[in-house]
Amino acid sequence: MPSPFPGMNPYLEHPELWSEFHSRLIVAIADTIFPHLRPKYRVAVEKRVYQ
Repeated sequence: MPSPFPGMNPYLEHPELWSEFHSRLIVAIADTIFPHLRPKYRVAVEKRVYQ
């Protein structure tokens, strides 16, 4: 049976490693977009706002 996910293998994403990758990716994206957003906006990682 061919892979239902062409170009990737989701079964290789080990749960212990994937959470670290996810955190690092979020920080890398935040660092990349920050210069384009300031001074009007700021980037916050791991911050939750409840209303």
